[in-house]
Amino acid sequence: MTIKRIAACALASLLVLGFASEAALAKRARQGEDARDAAALASMKVTLPQAIASAEQQAGGHAVSADIVHRQGITQIAVEVAGAKGVQTLLVDGQTGKVTATADSGHDDDSD
Repeated sequence: MTIKRIAACALASLLVLGFASEAALAKRARQGEDARDAAALASMKVTLPQAIASAEQQAGGHAVSADIVHRQGITQIAVEVAGAKGVQTLLVDGQTGKVTATADSGHDDDSD
C-alpha cells in the first residue's frame, strides 16, 4: 500500500510541476511578445492614436480594439473599427500611417 501511495504522490507532484512550468513558459512568452510590441511601437513613426485615427477615418466608424501585428518583418497596427458596414479590421503601416489592408471581421455592430 505504501508504494502505491508514494507512486501516486510522486505522479501528482510531477503533474503539478508540469502544469506550473507550462504556465511559467506561457507567461514568459507573453512577456516576450509584450516587450517586442513595446519596442515596435517605440520605433514607429506613427503613434498608436494616429494609427487609430487613420483607420477610423478610412472606415468611417469608431475603433473598438487595436493590436500590433508582425508579418514578414513588417510591423503594422491592426485596428478593428465598428461602422455602418459592421466591424472591419484595418492594417495601418507603422511608418507611414496609411491603411494597407481592410477586411470584414464578420461581426455586427451590436454584438458582444
